[in-house]
This record gives sequence, C-alpha cells and structure tokens, in this order.
Amino acid sequence: MALLRHASTVALLTLASRVLGFARDAGVAALFGTGVVADASVAGLAVPQIARRLLGEGALNAALLPGLARAEDEAARRRLAGATLVLFALAGLALAGLLFLFMPAVVAVLAPGFAGDGPRAEGAVLAGRLAVVCLPLALLAGVLAAFANAAGRFARPAMAPAAANVAVIALLVLLWLAGAHRMSASAALAWLAAGAVAGAVTQFALNLHAVPRGFIRFSLAPADLKAALPLLAGAATPLLAAALPQLRFLIAAAAASGIGGGVAALFYATRLVELPLGLVGASAGAVLLPALAAGGRGHDEGGVGAGGLTAALALSLPAALGLAALAHPIVVVLFERGAFDPSASELTASALALLALTLPAQALEKVLITIAFARGLSRLVTMCSLVALPVGALVGFASVGPLGMAGPALGVLASSLVALAGLATGLGRRRFLVLPKPSRRRLARLVMAALAMAAAVMAARQGLDSVLAQGGLVAAAALAGLVMLGGAAYAGLALVLGGADLATLRAGLRK
Repeated sequence: MALLRHASTVALLTLASRVLGFARDAGVAALFGTGVVADASVAGLAVPQIARRLLGEGALNAALLPGLARAEDEAARRRLAGATLVLFALAGLALAGLLFLFMPAVVAVLAPGFAGDGPRAEGAVLAGRLAVVCLPLALLAGVLAAFANAAGRFARPAMAPAAANVAVIALLVLLWLAGAHRMSASAALAWLAAGAVAGAVTQFALNLHAVPRGFIRFSLAPADLKAALPLLAGAATPLLAAALPQLRFLIAAAAASGIGGGVAALFYATRLVELPLGLVGASAGAVLLPALAAGGRGHDEGGVGAGGLTAALALSLPAALGLAALAHPIVVVLFERGAFDPSASELTASALALLALTLPAQALEKVLITIAFARGLSRLVTMCSLVALPVGALVGFASVGPLGMAGPALGVLASSLVALAGLATGLGRRRFLVLPKPSRRRLARLVMAALAMAAAVMAARQGLDSVLAQGGLVAAAALAGLVMLGGAAYAGLALVLGGADLATLRAGLRK
C-alpha cells in the first residue's frame, strides 16, 4: 500500500509538471509567436530542456540506487553518496564547458535550416551559451532526487519539476510586464535563458532540501572516488535509453528548421501531444512497473503487459484522433493571442494534425520500454531506439519539402513505429509479452470505438467551423462541447462494443 501511495503521488505530480510546462510554453507563444525569438530559443535551449526533463523524472534511479544499497555500512554509504555527487558535478561542468565552446556547431546540427539566417542562428547560440549552467544543475538535481528516493522521500523530488515550471512562468510574467514586444531579440533571448536557469536552480534547491540531513558526507578520498566511478559509468545506459526517444523530436526540429517559424511550431505541437503522453508514461511507471516487479522475472503468462498495452491504447488512441480532428481549433483557442497570430496557428496546426497520430505508438512504446526495463532488457531498448532514429531522420528530411510541417511529424511517426515493432518483437520472442485472445478482441473494439468517435466529432465540427475560427470564449466553449461529445461517444461505444465493461470500472474505482 505504501508503494502504491508513493507511486500515485509521483504520477500526479509528474502530470502537474507537464500541465505547468504547457502553461509555460503557452506564455512564450503569446509573447513571441513563432518568430525569430521563439525559433532561436527552442533550438538554443533544447539540450538543457531535455536534460532537465529526463533527470527530473528519475532517470538516474536505476543507476544509483543499487550501488548505494550495496555499501558496506552507513558511513560507507554516506561517503559514497558524497563522492558520487562530486564526480557528477565535475562531469556536468565539463559537459557544460564543451557545450559552451561548441554551441555554434551544436546549433548547426540541431537546426541546419538556420544556416544563412543570421538572427536565428546567432540568437540560438546566445540562448544556448547563457543556459549551459542548466546542465550541471540538472545533473546534480537528478542525483539528489535519487538520494532522496533512496531515503524513502518521493513527494519533494517529484514536485521539483513542477516548481521549476512555476519559476519560469513567474519570470515570463515579469518579461510581459517589462514590455517584451519592445525588446531586442538578444534581450528577449537572454530573459528566456535566465528563465531556464531559474527553473534549474529551483529544481536543484528543492531536491537538495529533500535529501535528509547527514545522508551525504562529501569525500575527495581516492578510494571513495574510485568506488563512485562505476555509478557514474552506470548512469550512461539508463540516460541513453531514456534520451533516445527524445532525440527523434530534435531530428524533427532539425528537419523543420528550414521553414520560418517551423522549429517553434513543431515544439508547441509536441507539447500538446505530450500532455496525454505524460499521463500514460506516469501511469506505466506508477502502476505497471510495480505489478511486473511483483510478478517476478518470469514469462508474462498472466497478461500483465497486455493489460498495460490495453490501458495505454484506451487512453492514447481517442486523444490522438481528437487532437488530429480538432488540431486547428485547439491551437487557436490555446495559443492564438499576442504575437501568436493566425499564420502561426496554421503552421502549428499542420504539424499537430499528423504529430497527434504518433501518440498511440509512443504510448505503447512507453509501456514496452517499462516492461523491458523490468525484465533487465535495457540493451533491447537502446538498440531499438538507435535503429529507429535514422529512419525518422530519412523520412522527416525527405518529406519536409513536399509536405511542409507535416514532413517532420511523419518522421517522428516512422521512428516511433520502428522502435515499437522492434520492442514488441524482442519481448514477444522472450515470452515477456503475451497478448491473449480476449485482449486482442478488446483492443480491436477500442479501435472501432475511437474511429467512430472521431467520425462523430468531425461531423459535429462542420457546423461550428465559423465559431471555432473566431477564437475567444465562444470558441473555447464550442471546443469544450466537442471534446465532451467525443469523450461521451467514446465511452459509450467502448462499453457497447465490449472494449470496456462496467464491472472492471467499478472494481478499479473501489481500489
């Protein structure tokens, strides 16, 4: 019961962080739209943003917690924790220094379309160099979160990413009050970089406060540093496995960088997709992983993995079809204000319409990654992600010309499908993923219910297009009505078709 309570707390706080992250990005969109400042900030702050997200959601736990548990006694564990913190600090500073020196090359790789566009390229380099301090701060925050978890403290580390987003939002309010529209691009980018640093400092401070007093004893003794080296080296595998799926979005941004405003538009569309995806990911970690651990390392004859896949598809498929069907009105209602004009809405909606369809593949991939990690198959996760990345790059860069903003989104979809197929094949061969016939029937019925729901929403939208295009409260009310219609239609059809049953729902509510 304690495990489930902690897991639920982490899941809810992770979801709160994603929602606040969306509010942060909506604020940036209102201030700068999809112009030079937005494009440059997304490219320049990409590495710190990914580092803060990965390290803020427990990516280092798998590497650090077993090593701390193997310490001979309490004193040795304290010295090991201190030496580990020193090594990670040195590694973070070294990476930050390299990033500062080679930031022009990093921007050239992340946004090759910026070449020949002086303001965007120079702005991205400026923002990136000002925010390099985020990297060591994020790394140390991740280490401290692992220490806090080892001490049985979960809420504060899980709250830290949400608090970091609040800090950035507060700085955006100050930026708005200071008159962002009158600032030069370099001044605005400096403010945005300062916001990223403020978020990293907030996350570091909360995680430091979460570690119990006396848990860490700083040590520079050669023996302690040597004992901590395997923990530093062992962190590479879980970090790489967690980061590789994120790299497909960096590749998509690189493909979109040749389109004016494309990098920012793709970023905003991605954030909308990540809202439901964050819920699936948090649920997988909070519910599926403990269930798999309780079942041991044997074959999945009980269908625990199949239940996780069914739950992921039940959540992600209607969300994907709803986002695709209502892409333009969603972008207009949520983003179109201030500097985010109708042309920015068109650009973002064209990316969202196809990017939304990647949601089921990414949700199922998250479940399969959770299963693979629970079975000790981190190498399978890494190999599948590595194979999928060049596929996504090839499709994204090849299709951006004929398809525009839909091209990079198509690359993300292709990469997700390749990784999903590899994970499913690898787990299936090892009998770690069993899909019983009742589960296959339920999945098919959920797909039918979701498709029928999408058709109903599209039909209802036809009479509301003029209202939705106006924006404002009336459009927001109309959009809310369409969302409620879709939710009711999907739930009803899922029950009627047999994709879900009331007995299961009641049992879940009682638990």
